[in-house]
Amino acid sequence: MSLPKTGTSLYLLPGMKAKLKVPKVYVAHGKRKIMDNNGNYMDVTLENGFAVQDKDVGTIEPVTGEPAVIYTHKKYGLNKIYFWARTGEVGLVDIIAVPIHDHSSIVTGGPAYGTYFTDDETVGD
Repeated sequence: MSLPKTGTSLYLLPGMKAKLKVPKVYVAHGKRKIMDNNGNYMDVTLENGFAVQDKDVGTIEPVTGEPAVIYTHKKYGLNKIYFWARTGEVGLVDIIAVPIHDHSSIVTGGPAYGTYFTDDETVGD
């Protein structure tokens, strides 16, 4: 049986946190099966209805007294956060890691602030 899914994406750097919250009436409890990064199924225990795919990349902590979790992105990499509703729907948040860059050079995504690339070594002489 295929469950209806809805989803969104979050772009996070390592060390960033995001609070995910739903109306309390929808929060499911218990254990579920999700697929790991290698295509194998694993059992997870829901935290306020949520589960995270790769605990090495990021973790979730339940928020006391709220139907919410705090996701902490620990290191560069992709991750998924699932949410199960009592009504059967499954929500999915794709965590997309943004490489650290500052646009100060061509290598880091520039040019910015007047930084331009040239092969001409005589420029500025």
